[in-house]
Amino acid sequence: MIINADLETTKLEFARAVRGMRSPSVVTLHAGEVLFRFASSKNPLTGADIPADQWARGAWWFREADYRTILQRYHAGRLGLGTVARSAGAVQPSWSLMNVSIKARLVSDLKVYVGKGATQYRDELPNGMYVTQTGWPDIDQVYVPGIRGPAFGALQIIRQKIITTDSFGFSAD
Repeated sequence: MIINADLETTKLEFARAVRGMRSPSVVTLHAGEVLFRFASSKNPLTGADIPADQWARGAWWFREADYRTILQRYHAGRLGLGTVARSAGAVQPSWSLMNVSIKARLVSDLKVYVGKGATQYRDELPNGMYVTQTGWPDIDQVYVPGIRGPAFGALQIIRQKIITTDSFGFSAD
């Protein structure tokens, strides 16, 4: 059984996917494939805790090869892993702290949207400055429609880990 089997015709959550990626295409990911996600342990706007059982329920993921590229660039620099991932995926600071790393394995085939990150404009930082995130041109994002419903059942969470950075994005380890 393929979860989201009719994605090409239903365009489930397509409007949301296209806000985060350019020219999304439908791809079938197969059971056994590993996905990675960066999430937030707190709501960046309110500071309220997000329960750990909700961290993997976000729709935006990376395939393993793209995650490895993010890791390679993280290891080559001084910025924290979450900050590097934010740049790769064009994730605005108001959306996520990017302080949680999640690894999951697919236990079922799953149709998703895949595409390059879309530029995200003018997110205001706490200091009043504005930031634009463009994403990396060599990284694909994976958008999983129905992640809060049936699609979550396709994931076996292997690891969830807090990763820490300071307010400038440097590794706090």
